Amino acid sequence: MHDTLNRPHRRPGGKGTTIDHFRLNEVVSQIAFAGRRSRVYRRIVSLSGVQPGDSVLDVGSSGGYLARKLAAATGPAGQVTGVDPSAAAIAYARRRALPTMTFTVGVAQDLDLPDSSFDVVTCTLALHHVPARKRGAALREMYRVTKPGGRLLVADFDPSRQPFPLHPGGQRMRRAAATIGPLAELAATAGYRVESSGALPLLRYVLAVRPEDEPRHDQQGSIGTRDGSG
Repeated sequence: MHDTLNRPHRRPGGKGTTIDHFRLNEVVSQIAFAGRRSRVYRRIVSLSGVQPGDSVLDVGSSGGYLARKLAAATGPAGQVTGVDPSAAAIAYARRRALPTMTFTVGVAQDLDLPDSSFDVVTCTLALHHVPARKRGAALREMYRVTKPGGRLLVADFDPSRQPFPLHPGGQRMRRAAATIGPLAELAATAGYRVESSGALPLLRYVLAVRPEDEPRHDQQGSIGTRDGSG
């Protein structure tokens, strides 16, 4: 059974794992959430504070399950962009996309998107696919593309809980929390102001805001931008 649940995942050249078999992944998700997946994801949308007309980025969008719920919340005046490293995931999501949704292949730690372009950034059950040493870079990229005053909602397996025995993600997040810090610490280090954190079924979430008057500085002391200029 463990092998069956791992079968949707593939590891492409050190960038992390991707999910390529969506029907099986849907079954895995339903098992993991014990039938509560839809309710949990509706709660994630609510926590994110998405409003009609918002521009939203979903990092690690997979087949677009959360992105479609976000698009329903932003309405016809909003825009939702999904990014995922799996070309198969993006193709699957595009086939089911609403007119206000776009999907593109990319990795969380190197987003090919403009600075300060999203009101809300979400990342749910995706960071455990990013190599632990690159998770800080992924949060810095999310910060870069968030508008000043914009919000981040990141959620992943709760490292304080007993890991789901048939999925490796819980163990990855537990190890990462012990070595590079918990999600809240990663978000704060990236420049966000952490507003709250809490538990959902199976998950731990962090809600944070990019301050409007506190630009983030990179390790060299210059303000980080997409092209590296000051």
